[in-house]
Amino acid sequence: MIDELDRKLIQELQRSGRQSYVDLARMLGVVEGTVRKRVKDLQDRKIIKIVAVPNPRELGYSFISIMGLQVRMADLRKVADDLAQKPNVCYLAFVTGRYDLMAIIMTRSSEELSHFIETEISAIPSILRTETFVNLDIIKGGAPWLDTTQLISNLDTLFA
Repeated sequence: MIDELDRKLIQELQRSGRQSYVDLARMLGVVEGTVRKRVKDLQDRKIIKIVAVPNPRELGYSFISIMGLQVRMADLRKVADDLAQKPNVCYLAFVTGRYDLMAIIMTRSSEELSHFIETEISAIPSILRTETFVNLDIIKGGAPWLDTTQLISNLDTLFA
């Protein structure tokens, strides 16, 4: 799948995705053409994706919560599709156990979360029950693994 050079290349790109191929080549002890080919190959195989990762906290989205949702099973896919269209839902997954779906929701405040629950979540009749966990502090992980693309593309309308 990937070799040691690919692994090192990925690690360097994680540190800074804006490094030039020349700098990466020098750091890894290979020629620039090798880095260029390797990065293209890793992207083509969908092993890596080089993107800008916004910092939601710096954009005002410092209130992050995790919501477990119990859903009428016959409507599970439709509910998931509906929730996936909501800009504040930055992560959504089918899960096993007590809940059917888990969502990570990003808002600017507890009031905004409350409004989101009242207007968006409660408007979906197939959602039977929710339980919301508010993040107090993130110890590990965070923004790079959240899908904030809709949130960022809707910044103008959300700040209005």
